[in-house]
Amino acid sequence: MDSLSALVASMGLHGRVDLLCRYAGAWSAPHPGTPPGQVPYHVVLTGEAVLEVGRERRPFVAGDLVLFPHGSAHTMRHADGATMTFAEVRRPLGRLVELASDAPHSDFEMLCGTFELGRHRALLLRALPEVVHLHTKGRDDYAGLHALLHTMRHESLQASPGGDAVIAHLSAALFTLVVRTLMNEGDLQHGLLALLMDTRVGPALAAVIAAPAEPWTLERLAEVSRMSRASFARHFAELSPATPMDVVTALRMDLAARLLRETPRPIEQIGEACGYISRAAFGQAFKRAHGTSPAAFRRQMAHTAPVAG
Repeated sequence: MDSLSALVASMGLHGRVDLLCRYAGAWSAPHPGTPPGQVPYHVVLTGEAVLEVGRERRPFVAGDLVLFPHGSAHTMRHADGATMTFAEVRRPLGRLVELASDAPHSDFEMLCGTFELGRHRALLLRALPEVVHLHTKGRDDYAGLHALLHTMRHESLQASPGGDAVIAHLSAALFTLVVRTLMNEGDLQHGLLALLMDTRVGPALAAVIAAPAEPWTLERLAEVSRMSRASFARHFAELSPATPMDVVTALRMDLAARLLRETPRPIEQIGEACGYISRAAFGQAFKRAHGTSPAAFRRQMAHTAPVAG
């Protein structure tokens, strides 16, 4: 398994499609910020609009896909910049809710959904910009993405057996395709994904993702990358503000949080799976990363509503 696939698989990503929005006339749709680990996204199916994030305004047209890795508040408006609100009509439609303006027809249509990574899966999200905006219209190299979005729309509008499972898997595929596109287009200069793309330090990071339980040291990481210890550390620093061992610990703690939340495995076994022989050392590292002990974190997650997917 390649390093990006392994990273996405380790996150336990869940996704869903929530709304099909159909608007006409002068409309304005504000979207509040979301909690950490929840990444809203929108896909324009027809029409055009204006997307506002803070003081920034950008056109948002058919074929565009936008997601907000840090859950930023944003507003969408009619293309002429209208500020008026409108009477909403909500009705069930397949596996989602249709949200429409009170008009006999619509000239703007988009899908709205959410990727859920959980509060504790912040390492990958920190590597992404505030807004990820892809323009796919007329791009043959986005053929796979177009087909995926078409299938997601089709499944969302139906009530067919197994649809929830299909959408969950398609959502993970969509997130992965978006990240891969950013990597291929060179839009990520720093952080985790920049490290993964780098031909020199990338092999070491991929090795950690594949085998987090191994006793990783700076020397071993440099050896995997076939570099000297000093050269490895220096080049790593050019791509990431965190040290190599800080990134190793962060990857392990993200994995530990997922295992605590999603499996009944004993804490000692989870610590060992994350490279800690001592339960005390594991507990200290986990508390530094997440602000609470592994046992308390597991209890907290048990009282949290399960992630939709």
